[in-house]
Amino acid sequence: MPFLGSVYQIFGLYPEIYHAMIAMEMQEEEVRNEQVEKSNTEMED
Repeated sequence: MPFLGSVYQIFGLYPEIYHAMIAMEMQEEEVRNEQVEKSNTEMED
């Protein structure tokens, strides 16, 4: 599979970009979870 090979090469050459992408996704999930928790507590009041 040449496509997966090229993707592996790209992430192998730029691991910091790969880690940055993962970090951004994790931050976005944390923000969403916080928003959900806030809306849940507001509904309970």
